[in-house]
Amino acid sequence: MKRKVWVLTVLVWLSFCCIPCEASASEKTPFSLDPPENLAVEVKYDQNNWAYFAITLDVPESVQEINDNLSEDFQHYSGVNAQPIRIRFDARYGAYDWNQGPSLYSFNEMTVDDLLGGNIYKYYPYEEKDVAGGINVEAEIYSFQAYFYSAWGNINNFINKEVRSPYSNLVSLGNPSEYRGASAWAKPGLDKALGYGFITDRIRDNMSGFITREEFAELAVQLYELYTGKQAQAAPTSTFTDTENPKVLKAHALGIVVGIGQGKFAPEVLINREQMAAMLYRAVETLDPDADMSVIDAPSFADEKKIAPYFVTNVKFVAKHGFLGDIGNNQFAPKASSTREQAVVAAVEIYEKYAGVTD
Repeated sequence: MKRKVWVLTVLVWLSFCCIPCEASASEKTPFSLDPPENLAVEVKYDQNNWAYFAITLDVPESVQEINDNLSEDFQHYSGVNAQPIRIRFDARYGAYDWNQGPSLYSFNEMTVDDLLGGNIYKYYPYEEKDVAGGINVEAEIYSFQAYFYSAWGNINNFINKEVRSPYSNLVSLGNPSEYRGASAWAKPGLDKALGYGFITDRIRDNMSGFITREEFAELAVQLYELYTGKQAQAAPTSTFTDTENPKVLKAHALGIVVGIGQGKFAPEVLINREQMAAMLYRAVETLDPDADMSVIDAPSFADEKKIAPYFVTNVKFVAKHGFLGDIGNNQFAPKASSTREQAVVAAVEIYEKYAGVTD
């Protein structure tokens, strides 16, 4: 009898020990992938005089090595089946969301082997001619980025997971006059923001103007959805009595923006710099829950005593990472109104830092 009890105890103990191991194994990716390098895009024309974008990039040696291993043996990495590396291209046309614009193809991929074999990827941006005989590719903004991926799964299980690299650099082509009223310092960041879709219709006509709570909420949602590749879920329309803007409700549900009390959001109220620091801080927490939010070695400002105590950490965090800095003479100006271009450029820098985008 004692022997049976002992055996049963051992079996139960083993079952409990194995569960976490199996769960852990299912979560662990077999390798990591460096991002594509030197993405380049050129407008070309085929034999029918039809415009397309010829896309090339460089494959890091580390990725080539993994691809060679998988091409020889799908089970090269212990415990898993993994497929050779593929390249997925994301395209953005005008005001459309990523990969939603009119395109000849909906499957924008090629293998690393094809690329290394001398092929280029051809992106045809439309299906039918318009009344002018086709879309003028110089009259709109087209943006492209790419990443490597490999489909994998544990042996004796489905190949239903992906290892993804960070994104490549972003390339935008076409008409750059998609925003107006920008300061000279902001234009490089705003040109990138065009490709990312961060310049919304509400703000594009006066980028140096002050930003409202509603405008920042819309920007924050664009940032979240690009970073995650997911549509954010909105809070109920009854959340606020003074707005039903779905992007405000999404930003509120994400915890990036909050109300002002008594069921109000105050969409038209301007944001000052310390308030924007707090919203940017919460955006980073939402995008990357594992991000290092410490403010060790953050700079100090000559007017730091003017920062509300509950915003000090937020200000130091955004200043430490360069998302929002001083306005001159080591002044942060916490009570000064924030501009649209400051918010948009900060969103670009946050996205590129946490998505691992390289120039």
